[in-house]
Amino acid sequence: MVKKFLLGAVFLLLLSAAGCQQKQIMLMNAPLDTGDKVPLPPTDEELLTSKSFVAFIPVQYAENLSRYHKALSVSFVQSVLEEYGDLKIIDDIRVSRALNRSEFAKLNADLKRSKLRRFEDELVKKTVELGKWLRVRYIVLMRVQPSPEKVDSNDWSTYIRFRIIRVEDPVKNELNHEFTFIFSESNDIWEELGSLVRGRFPLSGFIIESRANRAYVRINIGRKNRIKDEQECKIFRRVRKKIKGSNGGTISSHEVNRIGQLQLFRVQEDFSWGKVPSKFREVIRQGDAVRCY
Repeated sequence: MVKKFLLGAVFLLLLSAAGCQQKQIMLMNAPLDTGDKVPLPPTDEELLTSKSFVAFIPVQYAENLSRYHKALSVSFVQSVLEEYGDLKIIDDIRVSRALNRSEFAKLNADLKRSKLRRFEDELVKKTVELGKWLRVRYIVLMRVQPSPEKVDSNDWSTYIRFRIIRVEDPVKNELNHEFTFIFSESNDIWEELGSLVRGRFPLSGFIIESRANRAYVRINIGRKNRIKDEQECKIFRRVRKKIKGSNGGTISSHEVNRIGQLQLFRVQEDFSWGKVPSKFREVIRQGDAVRCY
């Protein structure tokens, strides 16, 4: 009886393996699609990361903070966002150069005047315009000041307040948070802050190949990016738009329009295959953006 059971189990395993292999062969034998590509294809830099790009407005500080306390407070928040939030912070130099442009002179002056004591509506509006010009998905306002918390003589603390804003339309405040950063408790605070941002921001990828009249698409994100089989992802078409800035000038930005969705069915280490419902196959193209939530 046991022998028959084992033989039956082996048969089922072989049948299952054969079925998976057949699916793989059928997929790879499906004709490769050619033809139109998107008007704004991904850059090499975008293809190398699954993270959404985020810019930090120059962090503002209260007086009486040492350079050491400033640097550690900022690096702590940025490290959590990159580790748990799947965000990639762009170089500060790009932000500084943008702020030195004439169209953002008012924003630069307002930052120096206000030191971000309050996140004023007009300043936030100009910050969003800067984010659109930089072509990032998110932008961060942040202020660090001394903390009233009493700590041991060999410890230290700061009070940190930040706001993460999505700059793509529709503009949205993704996260407002403030907390006391106590150096000796940094491990616990790391986990607490990480739990706030984990899964909040979507993984971003692109369609790099399609087959069988776009019934199946391959995207450039995989298992290492914490996605899984049967996960649903949304498909977007990137478009270039020109908007009128608060100073009267024109700002060129990249926006996205949702055009479809897919379901992952074969997730590999650094790429995945997805199946596209028939009603979306006509419109999607190689180079369209994919976001997995």
